[in-house]
Amino acid sequence: MQRKYIYICIIVTVILLNACSSQKVGVYDDLNQKKMDKSFDKYMGTPYKWGGTEPGKGVDCSGFTSGVYRDQGIIIPRTSRMQYTVGDEVARNELQYGDLLFFDTLGKGVSHVGVYTGGEKMVHASSSKGVTEVPVNTDYWMKRYIGARRLTGSDLRSGEIGGEFHLLPKAYPMRVRRLIDIPTADIIDNRFIGLDIQNDAEGNLRVASAVSIWNRWEWGLEFQVNQFLGHDIDAFGFELPFVSTKFRIWEQKGKIMPSLAIGAESNSRKWTLSKEDSTGAEVLENKWSPPRNAYVVVSYKYNRVKKLRLGRGRLSGGLAMTDLYAYHDTSSAYNGASDTFLFLGVEQQITRRFMATLEFDHMLLSDVGITWNMGFNFALNNSSSIAYTWRNVGAKERSLERAMQFSYILEY
Repeated sequence: MQRKYIYICIIVTVILLNACSSQKVGVYDDLNQKKMDKSFDKYMGTPYKWGGTEPGKGVDCSGFTSGVYRDQGIIIPRTSRMQYTVGDEVARNELQYGDLLFFDTLGKGVSHVGVYTGGEKMVHASSSKGVTEVPVNTDYWMKRYIGARRLTGSDLRSGEIGGEFHLLPKAYPMRVRRLIDIPTADIIDNRFIGLDIQNDAEGNLRVASAVSIWNRWEWGLEFQVNQFLGHDIDAFGFELPFVSTKFRIWEQKGKIMPSLAIGAESNSRKWTLSKEDSTGAEVLENKWSPPRNAYVVVSYKYNRVKKLRLGRGRLSGGLAMTDLYAYHDTSSAYNGASDTFLFLGVEQQITRRFMATLEFDHMLLSDVGITWNMGFNFALNNSSSIAYTWRNVGAKERSLERAMQFSYILEY
């Protein structure tokens, strides 16, 4: 009898899975420009109405853009802020017809959206003139421009209404300013504050924050509290704060030219070194890793690897110089001379919420072995994520370090 129920459960499970998998999926690759032109004509002159979605009667900015794409058979999120989470990032000089343009008109992040029509123009729902076409290279729009998204190339799933497809974000917008330890060429968007809280297996707590200026220049400050969640009460205390700065020279341009940034930081990690003394006994000591005092970094974003069924990813690498000034005691394995080294990292989206990270640091640095770190990042929502990392994987003298990190992007 029990076996019979098992068979019934298996059959029911297969039927349910088949029903779930029968939902049509695909990729939105064909934007119909003639149909979009007709949509613009239908909405043109419609007065502005907050929350409105009806052509001729009243629409707001995101109601207009969602309506235009609904005419394409594509359902996108309703608000401008949520629309900013779908599609692919597009550089300012790589815009194409149909791209969504996003602006900060209220001083609080994304608050307005329009559709690019080519020739430095967009169609949008103006609060004063209704739906109209305007140039976007004016001082007003340039000062408020945040970014652009291209919806073609995104995944789709069928909706409840025949012929309509819901656009799926390729990945949650994890704003990764740096990987585990190495920097990337990205910075926090203007009018955002980045906050990272990290606790390692030893009980030390790190709190880091960063702000950006003009969407190009980022400043950061980081504190470490030793044994905040540990057991060694005598070792409780603060370390000197770490400081960092980064200036992005340009964003990635198309599929050829990667993002480029320069920066400097005093950030170091305490390595637990194990050595043998003259008697052969193991001796443990804590030393700071060589800081990345000055660096240049490039980052290249690539779309999903279709053959491997993986999501988008990014490669980051660069050249750094250490020990330009004394800030912390460096590792005892380091000779103290000013020296350069290479670093390389990759972040790969596995699912829309899940990302893996691998990096190689301190490559070719005198008297210091390569640092190999790895970790996993899980997006909780559009503004926060958690990560679990392993540092010094496979190092001979340095102990393996494990840490949990919570990241949050605060809009202001």
